[in-house]
Amino acid sequence: MRRVGPFILPLFRSALFIMVEVLFAMLTNQSLEQVSQWWSIICTVCNIITIVLLMIICKSEGTTYKKLICYQSGQHNLKYTLLIVVLMLSLGIGGMYGFGFMVYGYVPVTMVQPIPIWLAAINVILLPLTIVFAELPLYFGYSLNGIEKITDNKILSIVYPTFFYALQHSFIPLLYDWKHILLRFLSFLPLVLVLGIIYCKKRELGSLMIGHAILDLATGT
Repeated sequence: MRRVGPFILPLFRSALFIMVEVLFAMLTNQSLEQVSQWWSIICTVCNIITIVLLMIICKSEGTTYKKLICYQSGQHNLKYTLLIVVLMLSLGIGGMYGFGFMVYGYVPVTMVQPIPIWLAAINVILLPLTIVFAELPLYFGYSLNGIEKITDNKILSIVYPTFFYALQHSFIPLLYDWKHILLRFLSFLPLVLVLGIIYCKKRELGSLMIGHAILDLATGT
């Protein structure tokens, strides 16, 4: 697993979203479009599955999830963290607007859909919290570092996980619409590529995780 895991897990993450959403649609007898209103809840469920899987894999490889997050952790300060937050917000919002015009000719309506208020209140906390402990540790802490160790190829170690990091967003939510899939992929590609390069230089997940949590605070409902 140590030699194949860093390549398989990024692919698995995208497949996980597809499988969970299709299964949810089948169990509730709804269309994928109807299921899409539950995307934030489904995302939280997939995050929890990912975190548990990472813990299991870390244990099987003789390490811990805690060490994975703190992999070659460097020093970071408030100023650096704030810069990361601003960068992520700029690239995230800019990507959605820029590629929205490119693909659709206009900025698509936000994908936030109404869900029961009590569930939204819980998920507005759970989504940002679980997503930062699932995505960045998987794509960067585990996959990027693992691929670099296996191949000694820094470019591949950045490109491979960031490609799948962007791709997973094409299935959140899952819709049979090529424009939606393309827009979601392109919108996040610049952001995750920049984050991958930053991580490769700093080897520090803390500031990236904080920035990611702030970026997701507005999407929990």
